[in-house]
Amino acid sequence: MTLPANLITGRAAKLPGDYRPQSPLRGLPAGSGLEEGFLRVWRAFCTYLPLPKHNYRFHPTRRWALDYAWPDVKLAVEIEGHYRHRSRSGFAADHKKYRAAENMGWRILKYPGDEWKARPVQIVEEVAKLLTKLQGEL
Repeated sequence: MTLPANLITGRAAKLPGDYRPQSPLRGLPAGSGLEEGFLRVWRAFCTYLPLPKHNYRFHPTRRWALDYAWPDVKLAVEIEGHYRHRSRSGFAADHKKYRAAENMGWRILKYPGDEWKARPVQIVEEVAKLLTKLQGEL
């Protein structure tokens, strides 16, 4: 199983289970581009698992949304771009949202954009393992 050529740099990305450094993703801008990258890698490797809901509004009264969510098991993935965390208020607002979600029973996996760009396959593998485990507990 290999990643499509448009997801990797000149060197081949490592496969799931291979934790050596891999070539970072290229051409993904900050913000929503990082989120789109997550979905592309998820679709490439996790065809046996359900697609996550994108920008899922989890709170009954607030307009908060999680980048990617599997509501049936209350698992979410947040890809944190640097643009949002440059200000104290953006950082504080995100953490307020995370605390509210966790108090509602959500498990949130947070990945900084730099980490996501550096090891996308391994991150998707981590999420897939946890999702499979949580689905087995239903």
